[in-house]
Amino acid sequence: MKEIELSYCNLIFKETHAILVMKVASSITMETAGEITDHLEAIYKGKNFIFITHRKYPHDIDLNVYSGRILKNMIGFAIVSENPEEIKRAMQEQPLWNEAFTFFKELNEAEDWALSFFD
Repeated sequence: MKEIELSYCNLIFKETHAILVMKVASSITMETAGEITDHLEAIYKGKNFIFITHRKYPHDIDLNVYSGRILKNMIGFAIVSENPEEIKRAMQEQPLWNEAFTFFKELNEAEDWALSFFD
């Protein structure tokens, strides 16, 4: 496991999946999404992985990031939050993603889901 702390988020890299935790009052822009993607590409180097965003804190997301550079080896996307507003936002995000996409209330559930791709 490896962890990278950026000014706006923490990225945790595990063998089969990455976890993004945004910091308070941060946002996902085309620029920050590009930086996150660069880190994912460097760590996974073409190996399939699942991306989990653990939304502990509310943050803005530029939905254009879904039309930006998406790694072909990112085979699934999960959103984790107990906030009902995040469920509504996930419904807006889901049609923008072509691979497996799901929503969980608990991080351990999302990690179990990610591991199921690699059994």
